[in-house]
Amino acid sequence: MKKLNKEIGNHCEKLAQDYLFKNGYKILECNFRNFLGEIDIICLKDDLLIIVEVKGRYNYNYGTPREAVSIHKQNSIIKVTNSYIAYKKFNNNNVRFDIIEVYLNTINSSFKINHIKDSFRL
Repeated sequence: MKKLNKEIGNHCEKLAQDYLFKNGYKILECNFRNFLGEIDIICLKDDLLIIVEVKGRYNYNYGTPREAVSIHKQNSIIKVTNSYIAYKKFNNNNVRFDIIEVYLNTINSSFKINHIKDSFRL
């Protein structure tokens, strides 16, 4: 089951990357990791450093994708972001945290993306 969840997560992240690219975002990093945690996607648009958490679902049995981004997960993402900003010497006044929800269809390969901009803050 864990391997299947990882495959689904990778698929959702790829769909999110394609969506961001098609909408004018410049992707800097995917699956950035350090000792503090992981960020799914780091990108730029309109002088904003945008940190994206991707969550996918086939159904609502475990809630909506955005509900899976708990305060604990947000704090982890913020810590990794601060580390990344310091390492890359970005201005942290221009950071936005987004969530991309990917709703997968079990019947066919269709999907729906819901991009939640500025979903939480530093």
